[in-house]
Amino acid sequence: MLRVFLLIALLFLPGCANWFVEQPKGPWAILRHEFHQCLSNLKDDSELRPIAGKVTLDTLYDRDEYFDLLNIEESPSAKEKIAIRKWASKLERCYKIQAESYAYEPPEVAKWSAATDSEQILLVWELYKGNLSYGQFAAKRLEIDTKYRGQIMNAIAADYKKPENLQRPNSNESPKLPSSSSSSCGWEGAHWVCRSL
Repeated sequence: MLRVFLLIALLFLPGCANWFVEQPKGPWAILRHEFHQCLSNLKDDSELRPIAGKVTLDTLYDRDEYFDLLNIEESPSAKEKIAIRKWASKLERCYKIQAESYAYEPPEVAKWSAATDSEQILLVWELYKGNLSYGQFAAKRLEIDTKYRGQIMNAIAADYKKPENLQRPNSNESPKLPSSSSSSCGWEGAHWVCRSL
């Protein structure tokens, strides 16, 4: 009988770990979590292994990784093009999730973020067509990321300078500025919220 109870307990223990993981709160945070999970799944996708060492599958901004990929002079093989087509399709699904989160962001931030997504996916299709080598693809992705990251940061700064975002009455919270250029902070109601871009 004791063995039965132990077996039942072992079945439920893995689920207990999820109780202690902080879950996203609010629609924006939930969508961002889903988006990042979608991108994270791309890294482990077996269908994308043929291109895994030649592109950054998750599309998250990593300047060092882009520089490492710049030296790849070869263009995609037929087998790699199949993987790129699947990657593009899966990326589009991730970007659709991200696009839903734009409804909760300042309009100018959402505009530049959507432009980034659009240009990134068009670039993936150019790689698929064989119009770019992997190194050229990495260079263009870096160019897009750099260009739009600046636009997004300017839009965030402009949004936080609006009078309604500057003063918060009766707030005892001490605002903390973003720790990196890949995050932004601002007031949501009476709460100071930081988000990663």
